[in-house]
Amino acid sequence: MLLVLADLVLVVVVARCGGALAVRMGEPRIAGEMIGALLIGPTLLGGHIEGVVEGAEGAGLVGTLFTPLAVDVLTWIGSIGMVLYLLLVGVTIDPAPMGRRAGTILAVALSLVVAMALVAVGAGAWLEADGGWQGPHGTTVTFTLALAAMLAVHGVPIAARILEERGLLRSEVGGIVIVTGACATSIALVGSGIAIRGGDGAAVADLALVVAAGAAVLAIAAPLGRSRFMRLGPLPAVVVLLAIALAAGAAGKALLGTLLLGPLIVGVAVRSAGFSAVFLEARLGTVVRCALVPVFLGVAALHTNLRELGVETLPLVVSVLVAVAAGKMAAVYVSARVAGFDRSEARAIGALLQCGGVMTIAISLDALQAGIVTTQTHALMTLVGLVSTMLAGPLLAASRLRAGDQPPALEPPVEPAAAVQ
Repeated sequence: MLLVLADLVLVVVVARCGGALAVRMGEPRIAGEMIGALLIGPTLLGGHIEGVVEGAEGAGLVGTLFTPLAVDVLTWIGSIGMVLYLLLVGVTIDPAPMGRRAGTILAVALSLVVAMALVAVGAGAWLEADGGWQGPHGTTVTFTLALAAMLAVHGVPIAARILEERGLLRSEVGGIVIVTGACATSIALVGSGIAIRGGDGAAVADLALVVAAGAAVLAIAAPLGRSRFMRLGPLPAVVVLLAIALAAGAAGKALLGTLLLGPLIVGVAVRSAGFSAVFLEARLGTVVRCALVPVFLGVAALHTNLRELGVETLPLVVSVLVAVAAGKMAAVYVSARVAGFDRSEARAIGALLQCGGVMTIAISLDALQAGIVTTQTHALMTLVGLVSTMLAGPLLAASRLRAGDQPPALEPPVEPAAAVQ
């Protein structure tokens, strides 16, 4: 247990140090935390942890340092962290003020998802032909679906933080980015859930059940939450909300194989019911982002060995990274221009919808644990999540969009204190 505690402290400290360094260099904190977490994984230490693939035994320094018990404890803590992280993401999303641009938001989100699906089809065929990328339980359909989900998902909190730093959080472009990213993320999570459940009719039926349940929650939550019979004190309200979010994560895991979708739906629902994002962020934000998310990143890093992306894979890796960045920018730029945004605004929206970050890694880890992808693919997707996150800021700067050039949204897209890393 002392080793477990030491591992927990090591993961958090290294990730946080990496995040602090990234901030000083002008990059998103989460990018530095991802790099920091990689430093305590097999990429630097060598070896691998027990159970990273089915039947694998621990080996090397990383296998000695992170025992099966430690990995289990870190995985549980990291999973709870991701549930609460998705809850915080959901509770910052307020689609109502952007209702007048619903068509634009849906068009941009679908263009992003379709573009990444096309990249996934091409990359998936190349990866399957190359060998070593598709997991033992993966099929062509599930492998391609999982890839598309990993590439299309969006790091909404990262984009919110960048928007806040540039003074664009309350602008119309800011609102479009936040809600479009949430829409694309929801579609991606649905796709990953279908892939993990086998990609067949039964998986679609399970998905329909989850979507119906989510719609019912959203429909009931608003009037019920505003009812005088549901008024709870601040502390009981947070406790009840955490219990619901954890239950939603567990239900999603049981039905779709992923715990990511349920808490996101719960967050949007309680926000629609009038729950304050600022209130929840003030009570959970620090511990989630400073401790729990770094633990999740540490677990993902333990399953990531960038050494597997050897020199012989360099053309493939570079091609995927370029295709993802160019595909996102082209698809979003064109759809935003068709929707009436000028060139600078369209480039800014394309830049901010680049970042996948921790969400790309989360879906990749789910697919790895389901046997759809291998550790080599997980390493590639970790790289995609990292590079796409680091590209967002510079691409936004290159768009030359300034806060003074933007009209305000009808209402703030998110509450100021809820803007996150």
